[in-house]
Amino acid sequence: MVGDDSHSHDDSSIDRRNFVRGCGAVAAMAAAGLSVDSVAATAADLDALLEDLPDNWGRWGEDDELGALNLLGSEEAYAGMEAAMQRGPNGIERFTLQMPMTGEAIDVLVEEGAEGPTTDTGDPMFPGRTPARRDNVADARTAEPYPGGMQFSDDRFVTEFFLQGTTHMDSLGHGWYGDEVYNGYDESVTAAPKEFEHAIPGCTDGDDGDGKEAKGHSEGGVKETHGHSAVDISPLADAGVAGRGVLLDVGRECGDDRGWLELGAEVTLEDLKATAEAQGVDLRQRDIVLFRTGSLERVTDPDAEWNPLNEPGLVFSDDLIRWIHDMEIPMIGADTVAVEKVTQTVGDHTFVLPLHGALLRDLGVSLNEILWLEELATQCADDGVYDFLLTSAPLHVERATGGPVNPVVLKATKPKKKRS
Repeated sequence: MVGDDSHSHDDSSIDRRNFVRGCGAVAAMAAAGLSVDSVAATAADLDALLEDLPDNWGRWGEDDELGALNLLGSEEAYAGMEAAMQRGPNGIERFTLQMPMTGEAIDVLVEEGAEGPTTDTGDPMFPGRTPARRDNVADARTAEPYPGGMQFSDDRFVTEFFLQGTTHMDSLGHGWYGDEVYNGYDESVTAAPKEFEHAIPGCTDGDDGDGKEAKGHSEGGVKETHGHSAVDISPLADAGVAGRGVLLDVGRECGDDRGWLELGAEVTLEDLKATAEAQGVDLRQRDIVLFRTGSLERVTDPDAEWNPLNEPGLVFSDDLIRWIHDMEIPMIGADTVAVEKVTQTVGDHTFVLPLHGALLRDLGVSLNEILWLEELATQCADDGVYDFLLTSAPLHVERATGGPVNPVVLKATKPKKKRS
């Protein structure tokens, strides 16, 4: 049942301005009061927690890197199109679910002595990841007309650009436990070096952020990088996603009068099923499941408290993993930074992101995070149609751990008058 996680760490004393110390999730966890030692101590417990649950290793071949997206074929795309067309040719609405990549970077605006949850708004970034900044390299200030009079503007990113800093899909190799990632690949595939023949200037200028020269970076530019030699985001980008999506508006069903779940609320399998029943929508095999908590609306509300390490989210249970496996769910998405609760207590142990292990690593189920669902959810509540065609594909960035994505939804709604 949806509710506060009374057993997990209390993050209420951590404010958004003070999350970032350096750059990375481990630093953010430490800032929230969860020590690196405590995470490492549960590694064997996570293996024990998941060892008797199903996995999809070898199901699509020993070299597979696509995972449960293999389940999306012609019939699944057709089911999505049927859902989109159920109100006729004049009753289809289009939604995009991406958040901007260039927010206000509140995380790095540190105020000395700040305490308590923040009400600052702007970006939904996971602590340690900042939004990107872009700037023009050509525009009306400098452009010279080409023959015939045409002029052009152009731009580029001038800061670090985190591929998982906004609406994105995780690669299947993004999260793992033990020494193997999805489908039995050795964890070393996540750290494969690649040297390029030609160096390209980098935004770090050879500095890794601690005053030390980053490997492969020099005054001449970036000539070597590390990345995934397998189970990166590129197979998912090549395949794309098309199928019947279902929105489960848990926030509207179980939350407050704004349709928000409380900070720290746990979303269970029972909550998902109860929400589907209340909405009158059938969950079918191979559906793409999106669920809404109201978290991103909280991020953009200047009067609301916000805490990315204590967002509501899906929580682990054996039944949930078996249900996802039996239902052959290819992808799960949510309006939160992690889909699941960041810290969860299962039995006597506290885990960090255990569902990333169960879903990405074991089942090969794709995760789509930081989805903007407000307009889609509003229309679903208005017309009672919660299923639709969902299509998407992450940016193809070779060797990357994830990729920005702009999912497109085609949804049936009340027919509109024909154009005259």
